[in-house]
Amino acid sequence: MGTCFSVLIRMELARPGDQILGGNHQLYNVLITAHAFLMIFFMVMPAMIGGFGNWFVPILIGAPDMAFPRLNNISFWLLPPSLLLLLSSALVEVGSGTGWTVYPPLSGITSHSGGAVDLAIFSSINFITTIFNMRGPGMTMHRLPLFVWSVLVTAFLLLLSLPVLAGAITMLLTDRNFNTTFFDPAGGGTPSYTSISFEVYILILPGFGIISHIVSTFSGKPVFGYLGMVYAMISIGVLGFLVWAHHMFTVGLDVDTRAYFTAATMIIAVPTGINLRFYYWVGKITGRTYPETLGKIHFWITFFGVNLTFFPMHFLGLSGMPRRIPDYPDAYAGWNALSSFGSYISVVGICCFFVVVTITLSSGNQNKCAQSWLLNRIQPHWNGWYKVLQLFILLGNFQLSRRRKA
Repeated sequence: MGTCFSVLIRMELARPGDQILGGNHQLYNVLITAHAFLMIFFMVMPAMIGGFGNWFVPILIGAPDMAFPRLNNISFWLLPPSLLLLLSSALVEVGSGTGWTVYPPLSGITSHSGGAVDLAIFSSINFITTIFNMRGPGMTMHRLPLFVWSVLVTAFLLLLSLPVLAGAITMLLTDRNFNTTFFDPAGGGTPSYTSISFEVYILILPGFGIISHIVSTFSGKPVFGYLGMVYAMISIGVLGFLVWAHHMFTVGLDVDTRAYFTAATMIIAVPTGINLRFYYWVGKITGRTYPETLGKIHFWITFFGVNLTFFPMHFLGLSGMPRRIPDYPDAYAGWNALSSFGSYISVVGICCFFVVVTITLSSGNQNKCAQSWLLNRIQPHWNGWYKVLQLFILLGNFQLSRRRKA
């Protein structure tokens, strides 16, 4: 659904003038809002944290299950009603066209109705408790796989930043319904309060951990600079709280403040630089191998499609094309047409992905996965640690048996 919305946006922007939306600028903004909310809060976050996190964190740390399975269940079942609220907001009056940031005054009472946002605080508490208290014997913090570290840092980010988001949403609701003026300059408020956002680091950190596993596995070598990678991810989490004003350069900040946030934003690139997942773990999840040739075809189609879609947008932004407006001068037509063509290629890549998934799940016993994937074993960042872990377990059992005999 989110992909369909993005393709509709690109079809509208493929040529200058009014296209498939018939000049309805509000509907264009509603599509942008729905696309962003669906992809961020109902695809990336549930897949990274709820999907891969809940499945693999217990396996990778040697725990039998998450610490609070029922809490996990609650956080999952909050998704369907919140998704229903988001989709239904598009049907109320003219729809919610605030953009995913929901910044005032566009989201204020004078503009239009608001949407729904899913919170992941329950899952964060669950991950933190599981990782700190349910590690296997010998699995110290400095032996945790990098994916587990990335989930841990992300859980702290969610736990500390989402209450800020919830508070801002609550203030926005009271502005709209109870005549408060938190974000209304007429009553002493300011729209800048809602510009504090840490979402990008919440989305990218689990990806860093997964990529580290993939590179280590397929290169056949341990991750170089394991501790450096760990503290790099922690640094990204800490610095993520100190760069929020880079969203606010146009609101009249003084020169010193702009200089600090510019420097802090560049500094966060340092730990980021120190730092495909479905194909990597599909064997572990399903017990079957995917058709490798089709997987490569899907990769290259998606690679060219995504880059052809988003690279022209950089040049359009540098040229001064206005955002959130479905019409534009003829001078921007070339790059927009190229970007729209790239989105069509990406849709072909998505269809190819679904073909790969269908073949993988329906192949029966013909392409049974290798036994190494079927073992419910711990996979630390370096396979040598697995042997060390086994030795610790054996020594512990031996000492326990000696004490019982004594």
